[in-house]
Amino acid sequence: MGRKYDFKAAKSFTLGLQELAWLAKHSAEKKMKASEVMNKLLRTAMLEDNVEEKKKVARGPLAYCTGCSKQSEFESVKDKWLCFECGEDKTEVVEHYVKQARMRSR
Repeated sequence: MGRKYDFKAAKSFTLGLQELAWLAKHSAEKKMKASEVMNKLLRTAMLEDNVEEKKKVARGPLAYCTGCSKQSEFESVKDKWLCFECGEDKTEVVEHYVKQARMRSR
C-alpha cells in the first residue's frame, strides 16, 4: 500500500570534490558548460544500457522449425519459446531439447 515512488529531479545534487574537479577540468577542455557535459555522459550511459538490454534476449537451442522449414534459433518470450524467424510457438520442442541436453551433461 502507500504511495508509489516517483523519481523527482532536484535543481541541485551533491557531487564529490574529485568529481567536481574533473567536471571543471573536462568542461574547460571541451569548452562546454558543466550541465552539457553531464547530459552527454548520462546520454552515453543510457544508450549503452539500451544496447546491453537488447543483447540479453534469452536464446534457445538451434532446432528445426516446421513453420519456416529450416534450422532456426528460438527466443524466450513470457515463458514460451518462439521461432526467431517466423514466431511460431515451439515450447514443447525446445523443452525436449533442453531435457536432452541436461541428460547428456550428467
